[in-house]
Amino acid sequence: MKTGRNEPCPCGSGRKYKQCCLAKTSSEPLSVIAPDLTPAQLVDARCSAFQRGDFGFIYDSYHPDSPFRNLYPQRQGYLQQGRGELLRDYRINQCRVLREEIGESEARVLFYLATTYQGEASETFELSIFLSTAEGWRYLSSQKLERHEFAGAIEEIDWTAFEQVKDQVFF
Repeated sequence: MKTGRNEPCPCGSGRKYKQCCLAKTSSEPLSVIAPDLTPAQLVDARCSAFQRGDFGFIYDSYHPDSPFRNLYPQRQGYLQQGRGELLRDYRINQCRVLREEIGESEARVLFYLATTYQGEASETFELSIFLSTAEGWRYLSSQKLERHEFAGAIEEIDWTAFEQVKDQVFF
């Protein structure tokens, strides 16, 4: 069944369909991501994009071979989820890049995130992997470490903290 223009948007934003996803069809242009951004700058840009609800930028900054792109092969599906439940339930309160290591074709960035999901605060560290493409660096995957799993000060964490994690899950 087709959603009417004045009905609530099916993405869950609470806005009318005509003021939300109707205007944001799959023909929405791809985001412009400056090709000279370093991986650390891309992390900051992704956090800023999330805070302003620019889920197209986030999607477009993923590497085509990323696990995320396997989960969301269609851009529009992620945009709808982002503009719906993510925008409603998730907040990035702080994003701080702590370390960056850039190789010829691969880079990694270690950063700290303070977030709120459905009113519950959380602190994590992320070790993200980036791959170089013709368009610039693109986000491949990450590994999370909960803040309580690292006893030192935030600034003291380094790459080795992630090597010691028993269940290394990359997403």
